[in-house]
Amino acid sequence: MDNREGLRSSTETSSMDEEKHILLESSETLEQTTFRPKHNPFITTRVAIVLLVLSNIAFVAALGVVLRSKSSSSPPPWMPPERTAKKLFMYQSAFGGEPDAKSEEMWTKLIPMGKGWINVTADTDELPYYPGMDRSVPKQRALVAVFHQLHCLYMTRSGYFAARDDKLSTVNTTHLSHCWDYLRQSIMCSGDTTLEWLPPKGVGSTGWGYQHTCRDYEALYIYAEQHRSSDKKIIHE
Repeated sequence: MDNREGLRSSTETSSMDEEKHILLESSETLEQTTFRPKHNPFITTRVAIVLLVLSNIAFVAALGVVLRSKSSSSPPPWMPPERTAKKLFMYQSAFGGEPDAKSEEMWTKLIPMGKGWINVTADTDELPYYPGMDRSVPKQRALVAVFHQLHCLYMTRSGYFAARDDKLSTVNTTHLSHCWDYLRQSIMCSGDTTLEWLPPKGVGSTGWGYQHTCRDYEALYIYAEQHRSSDKKIIHE
């Protein structure tokens, strides 16, 4: 009887072990099926392509914004260059001394061929709104202001020496009146902020020996000659 009970107990234990083993295998199979989905290469490739296309669209859109911003802030190609250059101010007697053949030659050399008058061809929507300008005409003539200013400075110099030499009748006082106020406004417009330090024993400043940040005059000169509307090269008219 004990043998039969022991056999029965052994059989039951074996059956229970088999059931546990089956349950464990079923659990592992269910876990793999539930939590480890099969890898689909087609879906992965499609997602990668979509992300690549979206990133390219975003890049192109950003580039377009940058280019539009840059083009809207840059001046039209027909405008004079705005480069700067460092210049040391020193006295030059050819411009500050008595008039003679050499000084007249030096003053005239300051003015490009065409006297600073240039031809401008531009789209009508690029042209500014200025008094007397017919914006419907794409071809215009314009005077680069710096050469107008130099002409006015020269005329005040000529007027001074003419008056000193009792030749006041040769001076166009209306022209001089225009030049004085035009130069006043030009100087105030430029607003040079270079600091001219007071010497230890000085009472003022000559302005000589100081470095200034200036418009690149040579670049403006070349530009004016390249776009000139005539071949005249004079400063006194």
